[in-house]
Parts: sequence; C-alpha cells; structure tokens
Amino acid sequence: MHWQREIWRRRQAAVLLSLLLAACSTADYQKPIDDFAAATTDANASLAQLNDQVTDAYKAVLDRSVIEGKMFIKMADANCQTTSERCQLIVLADEGDEGEPYPPQPPLTDMTLVMSGIASYAQNLKDLLAADTASQVETQVNATLASVQNLAATVATAEGRPAGSVPAFATPVGAAVNWVVGKYVDHVKEDGLQEATAAAKPVIRQAADRFAMTATFVSDVPRSELAEDVSKALDDFRANGNASTLSALASSAARYDQLLVSAPPQLFERLGVAHDALADALQDQGVTAADAMAQIEAFAAEAQKLAKIIKDIKAVGGEG
Repeated sequence: MHWQREIWRRRQAAVLLSLLLAACSTADYQKPIDDFAAATTDANASLAQLNDQVTDAYKAVLDRSVIEGKMFIKMADANCQTTSERCQLIVLADEGDEGEPYPPQPPLTDMTLVMSGIASYAQNLKDLLAADTASQVETQVNATLASVQNLAATVATAEGRPAGSVPAFATPVGAAVNWVVGKYVDHVKEDGLQEATAAAKPVIRQAADRFAMTATFVSDVPRSELAEDVSKALDDFRANGNASTLSALASSAARYDQLLVSAPPQLFERLGVAHDALADALQDQGVTAADAMAQIEAFAAEAQKLAKIIKDIKAVGGEG
C-alpha cells in the first residue's frame, strides 16, 4: 500500500536523521586541525633553515680544508670545456678519490620537499573544514587527497620505489539527509576527513620515520660547530677572565645545551604520532579529539623549540 511505503520511508529518514544528529561534529576537530597545520608550517620553516645551516657549516669545513691544503679542488671530468654541458667543481683528498660536489649539495633536499608536501596537506585539511557546501567539501577533499598522492610520490621517489595510488572521494548521497542541509554538509566533511587522514597516515608515518633518521645525522654538524664555540669561549675566559667573557661562555654553553636537550629527531617522531592520533580519532579507533589535541600540542611545542634553537645556532655562526 502507498501509505505503508510512506510510513516506511519516513521511518528510514528518521533513523538516518537521528544518526546524523548523534554524530560527533567536525567542529570538534577545528582546533586540532588548525594547530596541526600551524605546527607543520613551523616545522617546514625549521627544516628549511636547518638545511641551509648544515649546508653552510659543511661548506665552511670544506673551505678550510682546501685553503689549508688538506683537500684540493678541480673541475669535474669533462666539465667546463667549450663543448661541455655543465661546469661543476669537485673537492677531493687525493687523485684516487671520486670527490664530492663543491659547493656541497644541501643534504636535506628530499626531506624539505616531503615536509613542504605535509604542510600543503595540512593546509588542505584546514580548508576542507572551512568549506560551506557539500560540493565545496567534495572538491576540497579531492584536493587534499591529491596532496596526499603528491606526498606519497615524493616519499617513494626519495626511497627509490614506486608510489601507490590514492582513490578519489565521492560525496555520499541520500534523499533523507538533505532534510537537514547543515548536518549533511558536516556528515560529508566527516567522511572526507576520515578518508583523507586514513590515506595520509601510512605516508606521513614513513616520512616521519625517515625524518628522524636524517635529523640524527645532520645534527652532527651543528653539534660540532657549537662545541667548538663553547671551547673558544672557554679559552677566551681563561685568557681574560672578566664578566664579559664569563657571560659569553655561559651563553655559548646554554645554546649548545638547548640543541642537546631538544633532540631535533624528536620533532619528526612527534609529527608522526600527532597525525596518527588525529587519523585514529576521526576513525573512532579508541582515540578522542582531546587525545589528538594533546599530541598535536606536543608536536607544535617541538616545532617552536627547534625554530628557536636553529635561530640561536644561526646567531652563533654570525658571531664567528
């Protein structure tokens, strides 16, 4: 009967509507996602500065070695000739060495590309939450998934392997949900956030693990530079013990201590943990939005701390 079908249709609509009304609002994720985006921006800037600082410090080491005659510099084979395609220099300890490029290549190029991709992804998550209509949400989710695809390709290239594909997002449809447009849009946002963060989770975890290993290696250069600065300040104090040289010694030791305590690799581990928590909270995997917020705050604090430390390390270099 027609009236029975109408009752059944209304019951279905009521059940679906109650589920939508009971669902956790994406507004609960506004601050976590905003803070995650801000923290990735800080981390991106810090990594770029660390890359510059390490490259400059290593160039200074090579310069001293060449000037002191411990290494020598020459043109790379078949370079810098009339018919050459390139003109590049290399430094080497003796003629039997293969040598290395001069000036040295930035060691974190792959990582800065990956971190830039993570920052782009995080900004897309933020823009997704700001979308006003289901159509805008769908467009923004697919932009977010595209950034995940680009990030996956960058990580895969850095690791010398092919990248997997990230599927597109389709807006969930249903006549009943259109009865409450605002709830429908929020429902689409939640689906989109779940899909985007789930797709990004393994990619960002791979990147974070790679960051941690690389950061451990590159921190050796600033350690050497700051240890030398402390040694020089101590020599100055011993040669001329006054308030000024004592203050300089204390400041130099404090800057080095900041680097040692900060453990730059920890920033990237925090990044992975923070995103894991955000994705798990959205997937209802036993993690709450508050839990995710706590992990994101820890990541943000590390990003801000590293930014300050790198600024201090740069100041040390400027004093030399």
